Amino acid sequence: MSGPLTLPPIEVAVESPEDVRARAVSRLRRVGVVLVAALLLVGARGVQLCLSPTEATMRAAAVQRWDTVTFRARRGDVLDRNGRRLATSVATPNVVVDPVRVRPEERDALAARVAALTGGDPAELAEKMGRESRYQRLAIRVHPATAAAIEAIGHAALWVERETQRYYPEEVLAAQVLGFVDASGTGREGVESSLDRYLRGGSVLHQRRRDRRGMNVDDPTNNADRNVGMDVRLTLDRTVQRISERALARLMERSEPLAASAVVVEVQTGDILAMASTPSFNPNRLQADPGPRRNRTVQDAVEPGSVFKPFTLAAAMQAGIIDESSLIDCEGGVWSVGRTRIHDDHPHGVVTASDVLKYSSNIGTAKLALELGPERFLGTLADFGFGARAGIGLPGERAGTVRAAGRIRPIELATTSYGQGVTTTPLHLAMAVAALGNDGVRMKPRLIDRIVDSHGVPERVWAPEVAQRAVSAATARAVVRMMMTVSDPGGTAQTVVVPGFRIAGKTGTAEKVVDGQYTDARIASFVGLVPAEDPRLAIVVIADEPSVGSRYGAHVAGPAFAEIAGPSLRYLGVPATPDPAGEPEPVTDAPQVAALIWNGSGWRLPDLTGQGLRDVVRATRPAGLALALQGSGRVVAQDPAAGVSVAPGAGLTLVLR
Repeated sequence: MSGPLTLPPIEVAVESPEDVRARAVSRLRRVGVVLVAALLLVGARGVQLCLSPTEATMRAAAVQRWDTVTFRARRGDVLDRNGRRLATSVATPNVVVDPVRVRPEERDALAARVAALTGGDPAELAEKMGRESRYQRLAIRVHPATAAAIEAIGHAALWVERETQRYYPEEVLAAQVLGFVDASGTGREGVESSLDRYLRGGSVLHQRRRDRRGMNVDDPTNNADRNVGMDVRLTLDRTVQRISERALARLMERSEPLAASAVVVEVQTGDILAMASTPSFNPNRLQADPGPRRNRTVQDAVEPGSVFKPFTLAAAMQAGIIDESSLIDCEGGVWSVGRTRIHDDHPHGVVTASDVLKYSSNIGTAKLALELGPERFLGTLADFGFGARAGIGLPGERAGTVRAAGRIRPIELATTSYGQGVTTTPLHLAMAVAALGNDGVRMKPRLIDRIVDSHGVPERVWAPEVAQRAVSAATARAVVRMMMTVSDPGGTAQTVVVPGFRIAGKTGTAEKVVDGQYTDARIASFVGLVPAEDPRLAIVVIADEPSVGSRYGAHVAGPAFAEIAGPSLRYLGVPATPDPAGEPEPVTDAPQVAALIWNGSGWRLPDLTGQGLRDVVRATRPAGLALALQGSGRVVAQDPAAGVSVAPGAGLTLVLR
C-alpha cells in the first residue's frame, strides 16, 4: 500500500505596487475623459438652448414659469327703445387671500375680522389662510360696502376681485324675449342667444408668474373691462310691455287659461312695442324659479279661427268680387260644401259684406274664398305674410302653415277662410292686422333697433323696412271700416270698449287641435287696431284653453285688448275724443249705474234700468257677460234681474226702448 498523495505548493504571483498604481491611474483617466466629454456635451447643449432655443423648449419653459388665466369681458346691456335697461351686468365682488403672505401668528385675528364683515366661519377662513396656496376665495358675491370694508383693512394678503353677473332689473318683464345667460356666460334663448356674439364681447388673457413649487406669484387681476360687449337697443317699450303683461295677468285670473300671449305693434313702422307671454319666469332666479321659457308669440303656431276673416274679405275686395255693401246669402246659418256642413253661430240670411264680418259668418267668408279660388285667395294670404317666417330673428320662430294652392280641396279652402286648417303665430297676426291699418303696406317686424359699442358708436342699425304691399290702400281702409262694426250693437265684440277711442277689431274662438284631432277646448282671441280712424297700434291677444266663464274671444281676450289699448294710447300721447263715435255724450238725468260686485262665487248684477247701451257695456265688462239686446234706446227690463249673481261670461238679456 502506497502512502498519501502530496501536491506541490501553489505559488501566487504577487503584482508589484507600481503596476497596480499604473492600472488605477489609467482607469481614472478613462473615466475622467468620459465625464469631461459628457460635461462638454451637456454644456454645449445648454449653450445651444440658451443661444438658439427651439419652439418646444420655449413652450416648456413658459409652461413651467407662467400661468395663463382667461377673463370674460363685461357683457353688454339690453335696453328698451327709450334707453331703459332690461338686462345688464353688475359687479359681484369676491374676497380673496394669498395664504403665503399671512403670518401664522396673525392668522386667527385676520380670519375673525374677515368673518365679522362677510358672515363667514372664522375657523374655516383661518384654515383657508393656512393652506399651501397663493390664491384662496374667502367669500363670493359680497355687497359692495363689504368689499370696501375688506379693502380698508389694508392687509397685503387680502384683496377684492370683481367679476360680473347678469342681472335683469325688471325681473319677469319680457323674460321670454330677453332670454338668459348660463353659468358659462353664454346667452340662452331670446335676444341673449340671437345676439350673443355682440353682447358677450371678447376675452382677456392674463399671465401670472409661478415659483419653483408651481405657486402663483402675481396677484390675479381682472382686466375684462378692456374689451366690453356691445349694447343692444330694442324697439320694446318697457311701459307698454308692463301694461300688456298686467292685462294678461288679469286675463289669467278671470278665465284661468293654460297660457296667454299678446303682441303690440306700431302700425307705421312695424316696431314691436310689446311681446308678452304668460306664465313666465324670473331670469334672476333660474334655479329657484325655472318657469316656462317658451316665447309663445313666435313659437306657438295655432289655428286662428275667426280673426282670420278680415283677410278673406280683403282678398275678395282686392280681387273686385265685392265691396262693403255687396249682398251675400248666409243661408240661414247652415250651408253644405260637398258632404260637409258649415254652420254660423249667429244665423242670418242675406247680409252685406260688412255684416259678414260684424256677425262673424263662416258661411259668408267660405263663399267668398270659393269664388276667389285657391290661387287668388292663398296668394293674398301669402302677401299678408302667412305661411312664412316673419323674420324677427328670435330663436324657435315658427312659420305657420297654409295649404298649397295646387293641393287644397274645396272644403279646405272654405275652412281656411275662417281660420280652420291654417296655423299662424300671434306675431304673424299682429303684422297682418298692422298692414290693414297701414293702408295695405306690410312692414317687416322690427325688434332690434341698433347695436352700439362701448363708445356709443353704432355697429349696426335696423331701420323700418317695407316687406311688401298686401292690398291696396282703398281695400285696407274698407276692411278697417268693416272691422269697426264688430263693436257696434249686434256685433260679436260689442262688449269691448276702449274709453275715448273707437276700435276696429275681430273676435275669434277656435277649436283646439290636440294630436291632430279637434277637441272641446278653445283658443280665444281678439285682434284689432286703435284708434280706428287713424290706426297707431295693432294689438293681438290670444288665450289658450280658457276654463272659467265664457270661452268666446270677445269675453276672454277682448277685455285684455281694451286694458292694453287704452293705457298704451294715453301713455303714447294719442289724443282721445269725447265720444268714440265722434258725437258728444248726451247729458241726461239717468241714474249712475252701480258697479258689479264679486261675491266669491259670481257677479251680482246692478240695476241697469234707465241706462244707455254704452254705460251698460262699461259696467258689465269686468264679468264678460254675453249681452242679448232687444230694441234700442235705454234699458227698461233685464234678465236676470238686479241683485242676482251670475257666473263670468253668462248671458244677460236687455230690453231697450
